[in-house]
Amino acid sequence: MRCTSFDVAEKAGVSQSTVSKALRDGEGVGAETRRRVLEAAAALNYRPDQRAVSLRSGLTGRIAVVILGDPDVRGAPVNSLCMDLLAHVVAAAADRDQAVLLSFQHDAGSFHASYCRDRIADGIVVIGTARNSAGWRHFARARSQGENVVCWGSPDDALPTVRCDNHAGAATAVRHLVATGRRRIVFLGPSWRRQHAHRDRRSGYVSVMNEHDLPIIEARGVSASSRETQGYGATLDLIDDDVPFDAIFAASDGLAVGALQALGRCGRRIPEDVAVVGFDGIGSASFTVPPLSTMEQDVALAGRHLVEAILLVTAEEDRSLPVVPSTLMRRASSDGSCPKTSKI
Repeated sequence: MRCTSFDVAEKAGVSQSTVSKALRDGEGVGAETRRRVLEAAAALNYRPDQRAVSLRSGLTGRIAVVILGDPDVRGAPVNSLCMDLLAHVVAAAADRDQAVLLSFQHDAGSFHASYCRDRIADGIVVIGTARNSAGWRHFARARSQGENVVCWGSPDDALPTVRCDNHAGAATAVRHLVATGRRRIVFLGPSWRRQHAHRDRRSGYVSVMNEHDLPIIEARGVSASSRETQGYGATLDLIDDDVPFDAIFAASDGLAVGALQALGRCGRRIPEDVAVVGFDGIGSASFTVPPLSTMEQDVALAGRHLVEAILLVTAEEDRSLPVVPSTLMRRASSDGSCPKTSKI
């Protein structure tokens, strides 16, 4: 038979209402009484009925995490950064005694956001690709209808979003390239006009190039199903068009990985001929050939911020969302033999 609060009350020699108050740290229960109740509950291996707790509090104790995938390819691989972030969100939720419901969504047929209204979860954390415009609009509408939503990866400001300090991180990356003697640095960031993060990374790139009176060089956007393919195609176009450049700052590590492949195919030495720096800090960055320098986002901190943010929204507390820092990871793709040029 399942142990009930009445069993705990009998063993502790108190009323059932006292057991309820003691277990939820309610007022009016002395320290000695609370100790007896806790000891009785532990001895009987008592666990509160979560359905009853939910009915009393109005909360489920669950967070829905939605991974918003590529809208064009069902079952397409999820960006490795998103998977890293997911792991940290789950860990942070566990630290706050929150269960996680996971959903992968990619198109109108799979969109679902009525978690709070249906009392399935108390809030929604959305992590996904900026390319899924329909998905982001769906969750923005859901928020306007009362769903608790925070996100990572939104292409705009329609939803409360935890972000990296993308402008500052990009500026750090470009200053590193300038300090190693690079003067013709390409910005590789297709779709930056439609994506908040890439737009901020471009602005960081432009600000440093202007500081040093260096030319703004931007790669053309290439339509492709993955960032790696986009980076590969855009870099080949630069080479085919005889654009002189000695470095690439890529707005994502996926783009940078594609650029490395294209440079290698065309016989460009890395970093002697062209240095490359990416942005994100994906786990495989240290295993590329050569290992990729990148601005590594603190995804562990981002996961904690997302969980804290959704709990604050659930509690109807209005606070500004924190910014996640990034750190330059210097590796062989940008640190090595550099052309000798005049100092800045």
